[in-house]
Amino acid sequence: MKRDIEVTKVNNFLLYLLIGVVPLIVIPVDGKLETAWTKLLFMLGISLFFLYLSIRRRDQIIFMENTLENRFLAGYFILVLISLFFSLDPLISFYGSGYRHDGFLALIAYCFAYLIARNAKDVEKHFFPIITITSLLVAVYAILQFYKMDPVPIELYKLEWIGVAFATMGNPNFLGSYLVLSIPMPIYLYFYKGKKLGLLAYAVLFFALLTTRTRGTWIGVFIALIAFLVLHHIRSGFTKKQKKKAVTVFLTSMGMILLFMITSGNVFLTRFLSIFSDFFSIIKEEETAYLGGSSRVYIWGKVIELIKMRPFFGFGLDTMYIAMEMYFRGQITYDFGVYRNFDKAHNEYLNIAVSSGLFSLFAYLGFLFFTIRKGMRKLKNHEAYVPILAAIIGYLTQAFFNIQVVMVYYIFFVYLGIASSEQAIRVEKTEATAAENYIQ
Repeated sequence: MKRDIEVTKVNNFLLYLLIGVVPLIVIPVDGKLETAWTKLLFMLGISLFFLYLSIRRRDQIIFMENTLENRFLAGYFILVLISLFFSLDPLISFYGSGYRHDGFLALIAYCFAYLIARNAKDVEKHFFPIITITSLLVAVYAILQFYKMDPVPIELYKLEWIGVAFATMGNPNFLGSYLVLSIPMPIYLYFYKGKKLGLLAYAVLFFALLTTRTRGTWIGVFIALIAFLVLHHIRSGFTKKQKKKAVTVFLTSMGMILLFMITSGNVFLTRFLSIFSDFFSIIKEEETAYLGGSSRVYIWGKVIELIKMRPFFGFGLDTMYIAMEMYFRGQITYDFGVYRNFDKAHNEYLNIAVSSGLFSLFAYLGFLFFTIRKGMRKLKNHEAYVPILAAIIGYLTQAFFNIQVVMVYYIFFVYLGIASSEQAIRVEKTEATAAENYIQ
């Protein structure tokens, strides 16, 4: 019994390292701060330790339980592995490109993050405060960058951006994706646990999201907040006190938007209105419609052409830039006046298809579907599933416009692991669950 508790504590500690420490890792290498592969190395170290733990304590750690969602994940993993042999550059697909580091090695780390979360036990007490504190540090850093008060000398950054919020993620889009996953957590602390500091943390995180100026992640958070309310309604409905809290969160959001508009000029309105102008430009099929969404529409069109060329196993992980140059260099140069190196699809679903084929995309979607379905079925077991599922839904929404990156994607897999796990979140003792246990 004592050994069981010790193994659980170690596994939970690995989980806390993933969500609490890895997002903060930024290490100077050759005089420049590295935000990607330094995080990946730390994740791989955690993964190796978990592998060692699961071998030494295989009677207490379930490495890969035979469940429907795990079968789809295994299928996805195997299909990506097979795609390595069809890659334009197998070495790049294994290690990842020198810029993204999002190869098969990174996929291994993501899967281990999922397995660690799946083997966690009773983590709800520490999980949400840790994510909130870490994301709060990242958010404050981003806000300082946006207002040109960056405490780090600009010479240390690979891209010498001034007045741009990217914090420890290296890019505003990646920071936005991270905040989509983080924002529902302090709301949970405020909404369910009555922590006023949770509301304050939410305000800071929401403000930091605005400073990223990334429309896709704004949409993602909007959907996540709506999902939070809908999931709560499905779970238990709203009490009068909870309705007041929901209104407070809404007013806090409006307050942060107003503050941002006052302190940043017309940045918010310009970006916000461009969402609709780009949309209507596409609907009307205007001549410049392909430039919509920062050229995303153009990229999607070219990616779909690539998928048609290799529908089964794709071009290989992290090699899209090679395929683009190979097949579309002349066209891209003609359309933009200069060659633009599009190395990702700016849509995670298309990116999976072009990298490892349509079958791997179907396996991935199956994994997501059955994981979310399992989380939904446990919604009444504990209120903690509300923010977890809301964050997952928000992330999947912004994934239509963004790319998976080493700095963020593992946290998404942690959430999937929590949603899939039978023990990560303790079942609340209610009259209903007591009756169910009695019947069983």
